[in-house]
Amino acid sequence: MLKQLTPEKVIYITWVSVALTLCWPLPANNGKIQVFMFKALQIISIINAFILLLPLLYSVYLHFDDVIIVSKCVAVSIGLTQVITQTIICFAKYDSLQHVIEEMIICIKAAQQYEEKIFHKYIEKCYTFYACSITCMYLTATAFIIGPAFSPASFPIDAEYPFQINYTSVKIIIYLQQTLVGFQCAAHVCLSIFGALLLWFTAARFECLAVELQKITNIGMLIACVKKQLRIRRYAKKVVISFRFIILYAIAVSTFVLILDGIIMIMKVSLIVKVQFITLSLTMLTEIYIYAWPADYMKDMSTNVSKSVYNITWYKQTLRMQKDVLNILVYQQPIIFSVNCILPELSLRYYCSLYVL
Repeated sequence: MLKQLTPEKVIYITWVSVALTLCWPLPANNGKIQVFMFKALQIISIINAFILLLPLLYSVYLHFDDVIIVSKCVAVSIGLTQVITQTIICFAKYDSLQHVIEEMIICIKAAQQYEEKIFHKYIEKCYTFYACSITCMYLTATAFIIGPAFSPASFPIDAEYPFQINYTSVKIIIYLQQTLVGFQCAAHVCLSIFGALLLWFTAARFECLAVELQKITNIGMLIACVKKQLRIRRYAKKVVISFRFIILYAIAVSTFVLILDGIIMIMKVSLIVKVQFITLSLTMLTEIYIYAWPADYMKDMSTNVSKSVYNITWYKQTLRMQKDVLNILVYQQPIIFSVNCILPELSLRYYCSLYVL
C-alpha cells in the first residue's frame, strides 16, 4: 500500500482532512469570484463557531457551581477559539499559503527519480503516525456527536440558549449546527498535519539538495546548487511565517490546558471529568508534537546541506569554485521555527520541556 501512496495522494489526503477548515487556499488559477466566495465561506465559518461559543459562555454563567458542566463547556470553548483563531490567521495568510502550496505541487510534479525516492522515504517514515492521528481525531468527533443517542442529553454540547428549544425543528437545527462545529474542530486539529506536510516537504527538499551536491563536477553545477539552496531557504522561511502564529496559539492553549488539567486533578470531581481533561491535554500535546517533529527535522536537514559540501573534493578544484563552496558554508545557520521574543525554537527538545511542565 505504501508503494502506491504517492506524494500527490498524500497531499490529497491532507487536503480532505482539513477541507472543513477552509484554510487550504484555492489553486492560483481560480478567478476573483471563486476567491471571493471562498473567503466569504471563511467568514461564515467564523460566525458559525461564534454562534455556539456564545451559548457555551452563557452556560458557564448559569452553571458556574457545577464543575462537570463548566469543565465540558471550557473544553469545547477551547476548540471553538482554535477554530476562530486559525481561520482568521489563514484568512490573513491566504496568498502566502497559496504560494507555498503551489510551489510544493510544481516541485513534486517535476521531481527526478532520486527525489521521488527521498519523498517516498519520508512518506514511509510518517504515514502510520499521521494516518492514525487523522483517524483518531475524526472518530473522537463522531463519538462526541452521537453521544446523545446513548445518553439522556438532547445535544452533544451542554450549551444554554436564551430562547425556547422544545420545538422539533429548532432541535434539529441546533443538533446539525453542533455536528458541523464538532467536525470543524476535528478538522482544525488536523490543520497541524497540513503544517507538518509543508515542513516535511521542506526538509525533503533540503535532503534532495544535499544529494545533488554530491554529484557536482564543475563550477556551473555548484552555482546552480547555490541558487537552489537560496530558493529553498526562502521557501522554508515562508512556511515558517505562514504557520508561526497558528503554532504559537496552539502552544499557548496547550499550556493553559495543562495548567487547568493539573487543577482538575487535585479537585474532588468525578472520574469522567478527569478523563475528559486528560484526553484534551493529550490531544493538545499531540498537536504540538505533530509540528515539532518535522520542524526539528527541517532544522537538521538545512544544516546538513552545508555540511555535505565537505564530502566533495573541493580542495582539488579551481580557486573560483573554492570561493563558491565558501558561499555555501556561509549558510550553515539552520532554518528554525521560532517567534521573536516569544518562542526561541520549536523542536523536540522544546516539546519535551512542555511535556515535563
